[in-house]
Amino acid sequence: MLALLACPRPPGPLAPEPPSAPTPEAEPGPAVTPCLRIEHLVARKAERRLVIECEGGFVFSVPAAFGRGDADAKRSAGDQRTPEGEYRITGPARASRFHRFIPIDYPSVADADAALAEERLSSAEHARIAEAHERGAMPPQDTTLGGELGLHGEGARWRGETQALDWTNGCIALSDRDIDFVAERIETGTPLTILPR
Repeated sequence: MLALLACPRPPGPLAPEPPSAPTPEAEPGPAVTPCLRIEHLVARKAERRLVIECEGGFVFSVPAAFGRGDADAKRSAGDQRTPEGEYRITGPARASRFHRFIPIDYPSVADADAALAEERLSSAEHARIAEAHERGAMPPQDTTLGGELGLHGEGARWRGETQALDWTNGCIALSDRDIDFVAERIETGTPLTILPR
């Protein structure tokens, strides 16, 4: 055995080394981000992406799905559109049939102002929305503008659909992995900007 190990190589060119397996590249997105706390979210409806801005300046984006209604901003309950404008996260993630759900403070005062001017909202409903925002509370979810909107995952029913399909009733959907990432790094009051298509 020792003699075999000590034998010199036969003369001649060396055989080429077998190719090594490629080093797996890190998957982009949450798995490799140096992000301990999210400072701002920007939903880009035209690009179907959610941009995540982290404390310390790290920024990246993940695929997002939006409302299955047309491309316009949300105007009323049941229109299946995603709103547009400036919002805030209003609480921690909770369990949902879409894996996890993170609520936002829709409708905003700007939504209420526009709806009042267009006579889509009563002055009493407008006052309730404005008063809730003034107190820093969740605005009423039962007005003609609708409510119960936020960010959520896919759950079993919609798994994988977020990559290519707008399927929600007005919320912003992420993969279950991405909503877990956001839920673990976001705080109540974090701003969310939703840009139009």
